[in-house]
Amino acid sequence: MNQDPARRIGLIAGGGQFPLLFAEGARQAGYSVVAVGFHGETDPQVADHVDQFHLIKLGQLNKLIQAFKKAGITRAAMAGAINKTKLYARIRPDWRAFKLLGKLHNKKDDFLLRALAQELESEGILIEPSTLFLPTLLAPEGILTRRRLNAKEKRDVAFGWDMAKAVGHLDIGQCLVVKDQAVLAVEGIDGTDATILRGGRLCREGAVVVKVSKPIQDLRFDVPAVGLQTIETMKEVKARVLVIEAGKTLLFDRERVIREADRAGITVVAVRDPKQAVDEPEKAKPEVPSSSRVGEIRVAPQPIAFAPPLPDALKVGVIGVGYLGKFHAEKYARLPEAELVAVVDTNPQQARSIADRFECRALEDYRDLFGKVDAVSIATPTPSHFAIARDFLEAGVHVLVEKPVTRSLEEAQELVRLADEKGLIFQVGHLERFNPAFRAVEPHVRNPLFLEAHRLALFNERGLEVDVILDLMIHDIDIALHLVQSPIAGISASGVPVLTSLPDIANVRIEFQNGAVANLTASRISLKNLRRLRLFQENRYLVCDYANRRAFSFRTEEPPDDSGYPEISTEELDVVDYDALEQEIAAFLLAVRSQSRPVVDGRQAMMALKVALDISQQINERIRKAWESMPPSGR
Repeated sequence: MNQDPARRIGLIAGGGQFPLLFAEGARQAGYSVVAVGFHGETDPQVADHVDQFHLIKLGQLNKLIQAFKKAGITRAAMAGAINKTKLYARIRPDWRAFKLLGKLHNKKDDFLLRALAQELESEGILIEPSTLFLPTLLAPEGILTRRRLNAKEKRDVAFGWDMAKAVGHLDIGQCLVVKDQAVLAVEGIDGTDATILRGGRLCREGAVVVKVSKPIQDLRFDVPAVGLQTIETMKEVKARVLVIEAGKTLLFDRERVIREADRAGITVVAVRDPKQAVDEPEKAKPEVPSSSRVGEIRVAPQPIAFAPPLPDALKVGVIGVGYLGKFHAEKYARLPEAELVAVVDTNPQQARSIADRFECRALEDYRDLFGKVDAVSIATPTPSHFAIARDFLEAGVHVLVEKPVTRSLEEAQELVRLADEKGLIFQVGHLERFNPAFRAVEPHVRNPLFLEAHRLALFNERGLEVDVILDLMIHDIDIALHLVQSPIAGISASGVPVLTSLPDIANVRIEFQNGAVANLTASRISLKNLRRLRLFQENRYLVCDYANRRAFSFRTEEPPDDSGYPEISTEELDVVDYDALEQEIAAFLLAVRSQSRPVVDGRQAMMALKVALDISQQINERIRKAWESMPPSGR
């Protein structure tokens, strides 16, 4: 026991791991700990982590106070939960506890705990915050998991936050379960896990769990807490989102919680300010960490977490770490299935900057990676794709190359042949296949008859080495070929160069042999960003909003109503939001490890390239004819 009374601390130990963590934190800070625990509540292991341990029954308030006074304790903290249902069990309060309970107007949490604190302070024992030695246990602000919130969940989070705070004013509970802006369950004395089970069972799946501090909460005690058990309970009812209050919620076993939540596809988000909000900007390519809006809840950026590689992680490298390549490097660094060995760039300063950030080697010549990696991402300008991909395939390295796969069909064919010959995975980065909105729509597509895609972008100096067809429209060409699954019967295309020497805006009508039609429009000189796909099929119309990550279904119902017209059911599809580029790279790693066909293999990319080149040729021929028919004075 520390001889200095100022270096002693009392611990009123409830259940769970919090008292153990508090005791360890206090001892590391140089404090002696005198703990009082309760039969049937406190983990007996607490005794091994403190200088003195007293075990009493619930209701023995005088024994608790005397234990502290005899040990010279003038400061104490409450850590760990007490099963509130025991308030209605046959506990035997001593005379001091009996008098205290008699003074209370009710048995709400705050009334009980404040009264207990006042009773202790009347004996010269000051109650300290339970996080006194453990401030890092408080949840940091931001989205803590890989999966992010979709539009419906953002609305539920904002709604649930307001409801939870309103309930908190009544000092009822800290937890709420909501879905589709309806309250499914409110926490009572049965606790958070029981609340999650009650609410989650009332909906099929996708419940949003909100746990916040009460507006009147005294954070010296009963700080909201979540941990691994919270995630396990959510998994049981397929709940999808856990919302906690940043800086005011204890997050136990943070790394394990995040790891298990990621495995289960659960979003964990910690928010702080319900008034100020900043929209999460939509990324046309990889998702860049930034502030985001969750309804009316502000979410701050989180530092990127890099998981240590698994023992059998694939050794990988990234060739070209400019705008796109640096995101490839980031995703590999985050995924435990990969070990980022090196990044390569002809700009040594850029290579060094990215390498320092992700703790890997920086190289200027990609050939230095031969024999040192299992797989690579190639994110260099399109003209260099063929030579770099060919060299790695010849060296026995699996390849993920950004779209378009190559400049020419002959180059693409050679890479496909080489990958087949070597038995290697050759994947191409058609990112929209991994877009959450497209993933939501895709299962509902059945023999589409008409597809209409609009892909409009503000002018950007990147990617100008190719025309708008190879730059932007190739995404929608790939999607159309993938969904229709029929040979092309004919193509009619038009386009025009505006700001560059190559076509900057184009429209194409693709007719398929099965009767389906795709109408595609792409522009890189628009005044707004728009990426949207509409699909029409028998009895159904589907909308995929890539940019806003929303998806809708309109379906006719049988039989027709009295008017003779069928009823139309409208549904916003559930979009499971996540980082599309990370999903693409994870799929590449899985294909390599399992030797399975990638989502977008070289052959599919080659077919999309062939169609794109045919469209470009047709447009260029029209432009040439228009130019030749123009009088010399007008040229």
